[in-house]
Amino acid sequence: MASGRISAILASLLTRAVKNRRFRPVLNDVLADPGARDAILHRLGTLLWHTSDRIDHEMPPDLSSVSGLGDMLWLFSSNYANRGNAMLMLEEASWLYEKVNSMPDPQVVEVGRAKGGTTFLLAAAGARVLSIDNGAQETSHARRSGAGEIGYDGALANALRRAGLEKRVDLVVADATTFQPPNKEFDLAYIDVMLPTEILAPVVEKWWEALKPGATLVLRDGREPRVPSQQAIADRMRHLDQTTMVEPAPGVFTVIEKGTVGQEGTELSIDLTEPKSAKIGPN
Repeated sequence: MASGRISAILASLLTRAVKNRRFRPVLNDVLADPGARDAILHRLGTLLWHTSDRIDHEMPPDLSSVSGLGDMLWLFSSNYANRGNAMLMLEEASWLYEKVNSMPDPQVVEVGRAKGGTTFLLAAAGARVLSIDNGAQETSHARRSGAGEIGYDGALANALRRAGLEKRVDLVVADATTFQPPNKEFDLAYIDVMLPTEILAPVVEKWWEALKPGATLVLRDGREPRVPSQQAIADRMRHLDQTTMVEPAPGVFTVIEKGTVGQEGTELSIDLTEPKSAKIGPN
């Protein structure tokens, strides 16, 4: 009850601050603080993502094909938090779509799928997508809301089928730490998982080796202080030879382009004992 009263008071104060000119300067002062503003937007975005409907329900009923990013704005909420079934800022989504769409017959691996918004975007951009997820988000959602008639992957499969994209995507439920890459090379690896640094490092190493020379690695939270493991891996990879850090990168992406020469027969070794140390050595 106390929590409910506090929530009601805060909601009333916030509403008054927005509508009343006398209170608006106070709200502006709060939002002028980068930490406070970021915390509010992060919480709002997370809430919008959790409360978004099934991806196949929110998909426009008349959408039967995708010709560009404009056909996929329904994946996002129409406000400054702009999160929906895809946990992406619009600038991240636009960059990722254009990046993949510019590649000839792109082969993409996605590690971390959740509701599947980014999976849909990658496939619509023209990629053949190997999407790996351990199902933890879906299990957590079912625990909170009760088992629904269909899970995240079932809803995603419906949306992909309706857009004619189902043959482009392999939805794999597996542990990213033990799943072995297939015997093929990828043009882009998109990694969006929350794992401790010592567990994430071998996952990144494994998929780095599966990338073609000249390919791209994207760590979604590589510049996000709330995800220190992604940030730690990104910091250590900044000093690799024969790689290029794409700057500025959109949103909280860390984007690393693999060198086109000098990478054959090498493997990545991320040394977690030294800050900013990553080595490429012979197999």
